[in-house]
Amino acid sequence: MRLTSNVSATKGRRQEMRILQLTAIVLVAATAACGGAPDVSGLRDSFAQQVASNKFNTEFHRNGDELTFSGPGADGGTAKWRVQIESAVVEPTKDDKQPYKGTVKSAWYSDGRRIEPKGNRSNLPTELQANGISQDCWAFWENAAGRWSWE
Repeated sequence: MRLTSNVSATKGRRQEMRILQLTAIVLVAATAACGGAPDVSGLRDSFAQQVASNKFNTEFHRNGDELTFSGPGADGGTAKWRVQIESAVVEPTKDDKQPYKGTVKSAWYSDGRRIEPKGNRSNLPTELQANGISQDCWAFWENAAGRWSWE
């Protein structure tokens, strides 16, 4: 008798867990459908697209959080660049038109040498920053357009 009640209790807990999981899935889907907060993976994607769209960059490739391309070198000429996205955070703001701020921190390497910012200067070639990107940069979520704005 005791074995039967333990089996029934286990089945009941499994059913409760399944209901809770389904409820969570429905809530996440409803939030996304109703224009909830943009997610961090979308911010990372937008950052990568912004780097790729820079007219000074060629041979762009993305492998997860690692971006590679050729572009203006830190010391002049052309260099092979590698950018590693280290973190991305989405935070709410008090602005209805731009209700979220996304911050991306990344490490930039020119021909294998890490380019470190100094103070508020990125030390990246001006051309690479032409569309609002650097080692520590942010974008605002444009609610009306449904996209990140880097400039």
